[in-house]
Amino acid sequence: MANTASHPLRGLLIAQFFGAFNDNAWKLMVALLAIRQATAGMAPGPELEAAAQTQTALTFIIFTLPLVLLSLVGGTLADRLSKRTVIISIKVVEVLLMSAGALALWLNPAGGILPLIVLCGMGAHSALFGPSKYGILPELIPHERLASGNGLLEMWTFAAILTGTAAGGFLLQSAGDQAWIAPLVLAALSVIGLVAAFAIPQVSPARTSGGVGSTIRVAWSAIQTERLLRLAIPGEIFFWTIASLFAQNILVYAKAVLHLSDAMSGLPLTLLSIGIGIGAILVGRISKSRIEYGLVPLGAMGAAIALSLLGGLTPPLFGTFVILGLLGICCSFIFVPLNAILQWRSPPDRRGAVISFSNTCVFTGILLGSLAGGSLANIGF
Repeated sequence: MANTASHPLRGLLIAQFFGAFNDNAWKLMVALLAIRQATAGMAPGPELEAAAQTQTALTFIIFTLPLVLLSLVGGTLADRLSKRTVIISIKVVEVLLMSAGALALWLNPAGGILPLIVLCGMGAHSALFGPSKYGILPELIPHERLASGNGLLEMWTFAAILTGTAAGGFLLQSAGDQAWIAPLVLAALSVIGLVAAFAIPQVSPARTSGGVGSTIRVAWSAIQTERLLRLAIPGEIFFWTIASLFAQNILVYAKAVLHLSDAMSGLPLTLLSIGIGIGAILVGRISKSRIEYGLVPLGAMGAAIALSLLGGLTPPLFGTFVILGLLGICCSFIFVPLNAILQWRSPPDRRGAVISFSNTCVFTGILLGSLAGGSLANIGF
């Protein structure tokens, strides 16, 4: 796998790392500011948990909605333009958004509406970035290295989620009354990601015509003619719907049940991300020169057991960390092979279309998971 990290993927991995880092750090900052405002003066208990869950759900929905609405646009751009050009352009947008986040907290350190607008912009940025990020992999590395390349990309992605989630609360608490410093750090990191994106090798556009309507038609046509795509896409939708519901619950669990500070509130998600990173490495090593489908049901069984233990036992801090680490490994066994199938079995001239169509369906599931989190909390679950 070390060879996969050589020149063709280096720029992409660095650009993806800082993009995912900033997404998760900023999302956590906005959620913590919203929870802080909504629960000020409340005593620990069901009322505080429901208020925290509602604010977290709102934050996740604001980030996810642009992913649903704009992923197909991202797929069209990925097929019509050079994916390298799309990636560089989106990294420029990220620098501007993080700078706007710093300005928003300089104007109002408590948060308010402006950080939510910037978060919505980060969701749009991720929607346009995703199809090019995943679609360019088969253009940079051969098929036999696709599974390990995906494992490497996911490992760096979840390393970014790990560190970004942990850093979000830490940076916000460290900044104190000067909250704007926290997103300013993110703006500086986004510049590093932009510079790295220029190291991605040049690739040609996949097709020269067609808009969003054409993207939907060609994606649907490709899915209808390929059985593995018809299996992989529903699998991804089901997995990420559950993952969305769980991810926002664990942030509320950290604040309301484990009583962690803002600086420490990202630790449970960090342990989950460590498990995912380890799992991604294992998938790459197990798969070697092929895509190993058999890992998917194995991961699903493990995830079911881990979630049952977490819900049934309500363990303290150490037990929570152990279960979350194991859950992360199981999650990698599910989505890393599914991502590789999606890239492998999509026709080269329609790869961006298929990935963006899948993303739209997946992010709709994530949106439903976020809505379910707030709804279930408000009726007493």
